[in-house]
Amino acid sequence: FRFSTGTTDSTTTETTTTTITTTTTTTTTTTTTTTTSTTTTSTTVTTTSMTTTTTSASIWSLSIPTNATWSQTGITVAGNSNGSSGSDLRSLFTPVDIFIDNNYTLYIADRDNNRVVKYYANTTVGVLVGGNGTSGRTSRLLSGVKGIAVDQYGNAIVADSDNYRIQSFPPSSTVATTLASNSSTLLIGQMRDLHINVNNIIVITDSTYSRVVKFNSSSGVGTIIAGINGAGSRADQFSSPFGNFIDENETLYVADNGNDRIQMWLSGASSGITVAGVNKYMYIADSGNNRIVKWTTNYSAGGICVVGCTGTGGTAANQLQAPRDLKFDASGNLYVSDQGNHRVQKFAIQT
Repeated sequence: FRFSTGTTDSTTTETTTTTITTTTTTTTTTTTTTTTSTTTTSTTVTTTSMTTTTTSASIWSLSIPTNATWSQTGITVAGNSNGSSGSDLRSLFTPVDIFIDNNYTLYIADRDNNRVVKYYANTTVGVLVGGNGTSGRTSRLLSGVKGIAVDQYGNAIVADSDNYRIQSFPPSSTVATTLASNSSTLLIGQMRDLHINVNNIIVITDSTYSRVVKFNSSSGVGTIIAGINGAGSRADQFSSPFGNFIDENETLYVADNGNDRIQMWLSGASSGITVAGVNKYMYIADSGNNRIVKWTTNYSAGGICVVGCTGTGGTAANQLQAPRDLKFDASGNLYVSDQGNHRVQKFAIQT
């Protein structure tokens, strides 16, 4: 398996974006990546096994049969079905990251609107979580939001990447508390992903410094847990990492974007092991080919197209345009951040 190679626009220096969502027999962990332009080619990897259980109120249990299929016709659950962008609460402008809680509430990092919005199930108008469309650094504003997750208390944890800080928005307020930011002891670069584990430990991938950092959500103290030796291709290094997750055993998985690999770091390890979907299935947002693909562990057999299988990008219900991220809800329905069409599409599970 090889990740896609991305391009950049005039305002960003981001390249390929990779996100991993992995389920095992003991935990469901969701990691998303949030940095891309509307022309960026990106790859999102989702690996699943048969069943999972979790303890976090915001992380659903998941069971997806290995032979599952999904409807080829998507339903627009957020944004405009015709692919147009906008700033009103029915519209999106470059949605890059999504999160779905166990109540089927969809959270969206609406990057170019500098905000996070949420859509309750079966609604068509978003609710503002944080940010208001204006780039800024006050407690109400965001800039270049590139990651969203929700903790077990319902707080929306946001990677406010262009402000180099992590913000927490409580369920009943659009005024955030800063959980972590640049300090004299630990600099935060461009965050490409943000994940919260069941112990409310926040884990970010820092593409600028090619490392993964975890933050205590109470104290805001950060600790480098992988990639302490700078950028590179050795087993103890990353090159522009993007997606990550950490399970309840504190085993860390990282989409090492620049090295085209997925690395597993055991708790306390000084280097990683390339695993790339061992004993799991991978679901890939193949942005350059405008489709979602499933790969088995037999990589030589190639991938199977899941949705967006027309061969061309577009705005039709069976088409995608530069898909950026994908997630499953608690029923196994597939949600795709259809970035180039400024919408989120839902594809119903069939089996």
